Amino acid sequence: MSIKKVWAIILSVVIVLGCVISGLFMLNSSTKAAEISIDEAESYVNRALDEIAISRPAKLIAEMNRIKVNDLSYGEEKNIILKCSVETIDVHSPVSKEYDRFLGTDIKKKNGTMFKSALDFKMEFEGVLSEIISSAQMQTIDSDITLYDTKQGLKVYLPDEVIDCVYGGIIKINQDVKDKTTYKDLSGNEQKIMSGNVNKGFLQCFELRYDSAKPDTSNWLGRTYNSLKKDFIRNFIEYDRWVTIFQGLWVTIKLTFFSLIIGIVIGFIVAFVRCTYIKNTKRGILLKLFNSIFQVYLTVIRGTPAMVQIMIIYFVIFMPLGVDKFVAAVVCFGLNSGAYVAEIVRGGIMSIDDGQQEAGRSLGFGYMPTMFYIVFPQAFKAVLPALANEFVVLLKETSIAFYIGLGDLMYSVNAIRAATYTQFMPLIAAALIYLVMVLVLSKFVGILERRLRNNER
Repeated sequence: MSIKKVWAIILSVVIVLGCVISGLFMLNSSTKAAEISIDEAESYVNRALDEIAISRPAKLIAEMNRIKVNDLSYGEEKNIILKCSVETIDVHSPVSKEYDRFLGTDIKKKNGTMFKSALDFKMEFEGVLSEIISSAQMQTIDSDITLYDTKQGLKVYLPDEVIDCVYGGIIKINQDVKDKTTYKDLSGNEQKIMSGNVNKGFLQCFELRYDSAKPDTSNWLGRTYNSLKKDFIRNFIEYDRWVTIFQGLWVTIKLTFFSLIIGIVIGFIVAFVRCTYIKNTKRGILLKLFNSIFQVYLTVIRGTPAMVQIMIIYFVIFMPLGVDKFVAAVVCFGLNSGAYVAEIVRGGIMSIDDGQQEAGRSLGFGYMPTMFYIVFPQAFKAVLPALANEFVVLLKETSIAFYIGLGDLMYSVNAIRAATYTQFMPLIAAALIYLVMVLVLSKFVGILERRLRNNER
C-alpha cells in the first residue's frame, strides 16, 4: 500500500470521527427546559430544600420555612427562573447574640467535663440551639430560585445566597463562626477560644448537605468533559493538592536513587564472591563463609515478597530503634534490588568465556585486574538490558513504601483519594507519573546501549 493511500485512509478516519463528535455535541442540544406549572415548581422546590437539612436545628428551620412561587420564566440554559416569596425565620439575629455564650472556653458539659470533640459539643447544645431557633421571628424575603433541566431530571440550583435566604441566615452564621478565634467573657473582655472543637461543633449544629455547583444541562459528552474538569480541579488545583503529589514524587525519586546505589554495590560484591567461588578450585575458609552467607541472603530476599520485607525491616527492626522510615525503606529496597542485581551480574560473568581470563593471565594480569579490566566490561554490556529492567522494577516497587507511612508518591495519592472521595483522577495521575519516569529511564538506558555499541566499532 502506497503512502498516499495510507494518508487518505487516516484523513478519512479523522473526518468521520469529527462528524460523529460534532453530531454528539448537537444531540439533545435544545436550550429550553421542559414546561412545568407553578404548583409543580413550588412543590418540587419546597421538597428539595427541606431534604438538605441534616442537623436537628436545621431540620427545625426546614419545618418552619415555606416557599411560594409567584411567577416563572424559561431561560436559555435549559433553566427555569422562579420568582419566589420565602417565608422563614430570622435565625441569624437570635443566634448571633449567643456566640460568646456558646464559644466560651468555660462552657462544660452538664457533668462538668470539657468537650473532647466537635461531635461532643454538637450533641450537648443541639437542643439548646433548637429552643433559641423556635422562638425566632418570622420574615418574608423575595428571592429568585433557579431550576435546571438535567439528564437526571429537574435540579434546584443552590448557591449560598439561596441557602442563606431560605434558612434565615445560616450561611452568615457559618461565616461568623468559622474563623472566630475569640469571645467576650462575662466582664466584656476578649478571651481566646482554646479549642477548635468548639467552633466545629457549633457549625455542625447547623449542618446542611447540598451541592452549590451549577447543575450540568449539556449532552453526555459535555457532561463527561465537565465531570472530568471538576474532578481535576478538586483533586489537583484545590488546596494546592498538586504540591502534595510533587512532594511525594520527590521522595520516590530519592528513595529509588539511594536504593539503586545500594543495590548495585551489594549486587556486584555478591556476584564477584560467588563467581570467584565457582571458578576457583582453591577455596579458602573466608570465601566459603561469605559464599554461604550470600546464598542464604539470595534465598531469603528472592523467596519473600517485598511488602513483607519492608514491614519486617521497619516495624520489627528499625521502629523500636527509632530509625527514620525513609532510611528503613532505602535499606529494604537496596537489599531487595541487590539480590536480583547479583544474579544478573553473576549470569553475565559466567557467560564470558574462560579464555578471556586466560588471555589476561598471559598478559601478566592477576585475577583481580583480569576481572575488572577484561571480564567485567564485557559482562556489563551483556547484562545491561537486564539491569535496566531491574532498575525499572525497583522504581515501580517503591510504591509499596506507603505501607509503612512513608510520604512517597502513592502515599500522597492515597491522601488525595481520602480527602476527595474520588478514585479515577488520583490513581490515573500516579500511573502516568510512573509511566513517564519509566520511559525517561528507558531512554537513558537506550542512549547508553548505543554508545557502548559505537565503542565496539
